[in-house]
Amino acid sequence: MIKVCINCNAQNLEEAIFCKKCGTKLPTIKEVENALREDQEEADKKWKEEVEKTKQQNEALNEERRNEGSVIPYGSKKSSLPQKAIKAKTLSKAQMPPQQATTRRSRPKEKEEKDYSKIIIIMLSLVVIGASGFFGYKYLTDQGITMDTISAKIKEQSDKFNKEPEDNAVNIGRESGTFVDAQTGLIWQDNEEAQTIIRDWDEAESYCNNLSLANKNDWRLPLKTELESISDTGNIPAIKNGFMYVSPTHYWGSPIKIGSTFAWHIYFGDGGGSYYETMDNLNSVRCVRED
Repeated sequence: MIKVCINCNAQNLEEAIFCKKCGTKLPTIKEVENALREDQEEADKKWKEEVEKTKQQNEALNEERRNEGSVIPYGSKKSSLPQKAIKAKTLSKAQMPPQQATTRRSRPKEKEEKDYSKIIIIMLSLVVIGASGFFGYKYLTDQGITMDTISAKIKEQSDKFNKEPEDNAVNIGRESGTFVDAQTGLIWQDNEEAQTIIRDWDEAESYCNNLSLANKNDWRLPLKTELESISDTGNIPAIKNGFMYVSPTHYWGSPIKIGSTFAWHIYFGDGGGSYYETMDNLNSVRCVRED
């Protein structure tokens, strides 16, 4: 063991009693060991306090999520202020201010002229609109375009859309409570539970492994990349069009690495995003399976 002088920081041999550089008396081996042990105990104490503080924060966060349900029904709107009905109060002529009563009794000539001008402008606008409609209809008729041809064109496009589902972004299985993503081939849980339940990570994994939906039992918790494939930050909630049951919150994904106590979750609220947090926290769950 090397003894370091507390006065000049010079290194001395273990058996030295006084510093070879400045002559300061050096601590004994036992004193050095006691100092190291005290430092380690202090470090352990701080670490335990930090762990306890983190645990209390997680418990408070989980309690808050339990109370709030961690869900906001898709498409709902909540007003931050209570609405109060206001009943109009009718004033008698005696209660009206003098200037208001005067205005009601007589109308200035200038205001009457402005009202006539508005009426003339409105009538001219109606004449222009009517003429435009007439000449537009005549033009379309001359070109052979009628309501029948327009309806036929719409039906043609509709038939083409229905005959080519492989060109669509998604294909939706409504009756079975699932959503089929034609781009990846993955089949997603899309029922009420996908919007309302919250679990910690272990409970979420167990929930998916034991899920029976659409006559299938091979459901699992999705990977981070699979959740990202249905994320669409241009929407609110930030998920692909077609999903019916969405909580604009966090959904559990895969662990960040093997053996880790942290797992990824994807945020489907406004703006979206990928994050990770301790597996003890509560988040929403949406299971997935391959066809």
